Amino acid sequence: MSTFSPTLAVIAPCYNEEGAVQPFLLELEEVLARTGEQCLIVLVDDGSLDMTQQRTMAFVPTAPNVQLQMIALPYTMGHQEAIYQGLLFASTTTAARFVVMDGDGEDDPGAIIELVGIRDASIVFVARGKRSASAGFKLGYALYRLLFRMVAGRAINFGNYSMIDRRVLAAVLGRSFMHYAAFLSRQKVPSRVIVRDRRKRLDGQSKMGFNDLALHAFRSLIEYSEEVLSVFLKGFLYLSVVFLFSVLTIVGIKVFTDLAIPGWASNLSATLFNSMLLCLGFFVIGLLLANTMSGRERPGRHLYKVVAPTREA
Repeated sequence: MSTFSPTLAVIAPCYNEEGAVQPFLLELEEVLARTGEQCLIVLVDDGSLDMTQQRTMAFVPTAPNVQLQMIALPYTMGHQEAIYQGLLFASTTTAARFVVMDGDGEDDPGAIIELVGIRDASIVFVARGKRSASAGFKLGYALYRLLFRMVAGRAINFGNYSMIDRRVLAAVLGRSFMHYAAFLSRQKVPSRVIVRDRRKRLDGQSKMGFNDLALHAFRSLIEYSEEVLSVFLKGFLYLSVVFLFSVLTIVGIKVFTDLAIPGWASNLSATLFNSMLLCLGFFVIGLLLANTMSGRERPGRHLYKVVAPTREA
């Protein structure tokens, strides 16, 4: 690597992709060869149990401006940690910009041509157009996006596929994140969005089911924990006002009139009170969890090992 100074690093996490990794790398190399950049592919093996490592090491780029480096995590740590470790490794290179994409072929490598041509943004998101998925998954994903918009106050129609510069990289590596895309959406830097359709996997079935989608949604909302806490705090305050008004009304009827108090009025007051306690409880628990997350040590945690040295230029 001493004679090769990349200007662009492409980080691609993968897990058990023995059938997809070589077609993915071949297509990615063909695209990178046309970028006019010195490109380093960083393939992150997230504890694969198949032949992913061997088939990656057997791939030798032929384009003079492309090199491949594989790093491996000690065990399966999840997609987000794989992204972090890949970016941590890439930060030690001379690259000025960093593309994160999936290593299963669902992210279109062709978008990189457009990405590298954008120079006026610190973050460029690749928003998802059409995607190949079941109707049930599409419905679940639409509900996730709706929930995210309601809580965060903004749309999220993109995943991890994106490009960042070194200024944003410093922010990413400087603190913990649970959801890379949601974390990037919080950064107050110039950003752009391009659109590409989500393709079918190069091999096998998608690894994201409904349980994974639910966890994915939960992690994205953790990045907006302040907004989530605000929802519960506002709910507690609004319910407190309504509860106080209902109690004063019941007392007023009891003291100043001869009218009978309807049975549903007491039930309503009890329901409001319980709802207040729930909102307050969620707020307090969420605050404690947010404080715990903010104190978690992660920056600079080097867990990867290099398993596929880059060929010399």
